[in-house]
Amino acid sequence: MTTAQFNNDQKLVWLASYPKSGSTWLRSLLTAYLLPGDEFDLNAMVGEHDPFDRQMLDDHAGISSADFLPHELMPYQAQLHCDMARESDDWRLIKTHSAYLTADGGKELFPASASAGAIVIVRNPIDIVPSYAHHEGRDYDWIIAHMRNEDAGADSWRNRSTPMLPQQMSSWSINVESWLSQSKIPILMLRYEDMHRDPETSLTAVLRFCAIDVEPDLVTKAIARCSIDRLRADEKQTGFNERPSTRRTFFRSGTIGDGLRSLSHEQIKMILADHGKLMDTVGYNSEVPVI
Repeated sequence: MTTAQFNNDQKLVWLASYPKSGSTWLRSLLTAYLLPGDEFDLNAMVGEHDPFDRQMLDDHAGISSADFLPHELMPYQAQLHCDMARESDDWRLIKTHSAYLTADGGKELFPASASAGAIVIVRNPIDIVPSYAHHEGRDYDWIIAHMRNEDAGADSWRNRSTPMLPQQMSSWSINVESWLSQSKIPILMLRYEDMHRDPETSLTAVLRFCAIDVEPDLVTKAIARCSIDRLRADEKQTGFNERPSTRRTFFRSGTIGDGLRSLSHEQIKMILADHGKLMDTVGYNSEVPVI
């Protein structure tokens, strides 16, 4: 699914996804493709998150962001994004787990005037549950409830601030639909399952969307370099700065259908009740057996 044409006049490319949907894998593929002469470094992949660094925003806006509520920060963040785009010589890939948001007064968190496009990665929420539960150290029921929570956020704590700014994820359905339904930023939607089944076609589609020349040999090499087994070995050898804890690895199985094998019928029914409408929109209900 592609809407409108990538805007080469702008600089920021958003890599948008609900957590545990495959954005890190795509970042690794793009890193291996764009930097074929460099030794692959799991901790130096393309797809920065600098705009969500609290100190960067505080320095840029001259505020103490810890004194603001998340929705109050959006105009300051939007201005930062505009200034980053204006000052960049080349396009910048920026990952986010935030929904596509508009602040009071109509100011978009992700301004079209700064955005060349957005790559939106979508994964079956049934498969997200076991992966997200592993990442968070939570049980499946907690994750299922979290995925329906319209107020859910990342790096958001009631009694303390974090080095990263809070990102308002909302529920899985709202998060995904907010990006797919907006029309101001061109988007390319990738399903994790399609990336898994045919990574060559998916990576090629991303490169073409971003107006990057496609070299088939480099595509093949990037995919071989970034297999889940290689990434797990990288994490074991060098560590990964996005690892959730010293007790849990970041890279798990990455398989399709893990949720159907792991979750109970009642848990799958809850997910379908929460997200079935959007799952149908992006083609997942046909892949779920009748429960």
